[in-house]
Amino acid sequence: MTQQVTAPILVPPLHRPLTGWRRALDGVSPQLLTIVAALLFARILAWPMGDEIGRTQMLQNALSGYFQLLVMSAPMLIAIVVTRNLGPQRGVQRIVALATVIVTAAFVGIVLRVMIANLLFNSGPTLEDMASMLRSVWPRYVLLGTLLTIALEFHQREIASIAATQQARVDQEALERQVAESRLQVLQAQVEPHFLFNTLANVRRLYSTDPPAGATMLDNLRRYFDVALPGMRQSETTLGREAELARAYLEIHRVRMGRRLTFSIDVPQPLLAHRVPPMMLLTLVENAIKHGLNPAPDGGAIRVTAQAQAANLQIKVADSGVGFTPGAGTGCGLANIRARLAAQFGARASLTLGNNDLGGVTATIALPLS
Repeated sequence: MTQQVTAPILVPPLHRPLTGWRRALDGVSPQLLTIVAALLFARILAWPMGDEIGRTQMLQNALSGYFQLLVMSAPMLIAIVVTRNLGPQRGVQRIVALATVIVTAAFVGIVLRVMIANLLFNSGPTLEDMASMLRSVWPRYVLLGTLLTIALEFHQREIASIAATQQARVDQEALERQVAESRLQVLQAQVEPHFLFNTLANVRRLYSTDPPAGATMLDNLRRYFDVALPGMRQSETTLGREAELARAYLEIHRVRMGRRLTFSIDVPQPLLAHRVPPMMLLTLVENAIKHGLNPAPDGGAIRVTAQAQAANLQIKVADSGVGFTPGAGTGCGLANIRARLAAQFGARASLTLGNNDLGGVTATIALPLS
């Protein structure tokens, strides 16, 4: 018997590492640029324009001032972002690097603002007024750059925290899937000996009463296991395959039971390819023979059906045996089916037992159809 080994689930990180200029400008998003542009525009609106100028001149001054602010702020924003991404990432070195780039970028921005204002608009302070402007404007924009940097730091930490939470959730879901698969394999390993021992006990009993029939049954059993065992430890198979295994199993038992066993299997063609857990249908058929027909002197009939109902696939095994007996529905096989359904499907799947019009018991497995 071969055992399928489940490889560990490797969960890729949610975000691939950035390289080159993408890494340098990481964090410069349209949302950030929109917020900065809105804040600068609000700053322009707060400037006193004077009552003696007209609306046209006021608008021109506002647009001119806004353009100059953008020219001064853009290199500061880019320099801060690049330093945050490529510079030291923690400790005093990071603080020193950011402080240096803020002071330097504020100076470069003021120089660019003065040069462009004189070149394009022929307005604003002259080069002779640079020293005075630096004394009055430079500290304000150093403070502005500091506040912007602090806001970016908090934003980066929030993004990193969200990404870590998402990755932890993905890792937890992967771990839960691994645990569920491991539990499913353990439960299947419990089903296999239960099925094999009962079948071999039937072969041994038949050999003692009818050796030729026992030889035929053993040969059929060997061929059956050649097909069944390779798929026993798989987490899924098809309903068509499970129906074929159930048919082969019932044919084996018909050798032993003769006229005491009749059966029918009715699975619509569209449902044959539906994925289902292995060995569950066979366990229900085995229970129907063991607990339903074997105790009945005249044996009986087993009817296997499958149908799609709403969003569920219902697989039914009905027998005309002795019906419910004390302790019915609490055996190892049924308990394992319920545990495997819970591990693989949760509350979306179920196993129920009930009396039927044949006088016996109907076991119904309901699975998600999609």
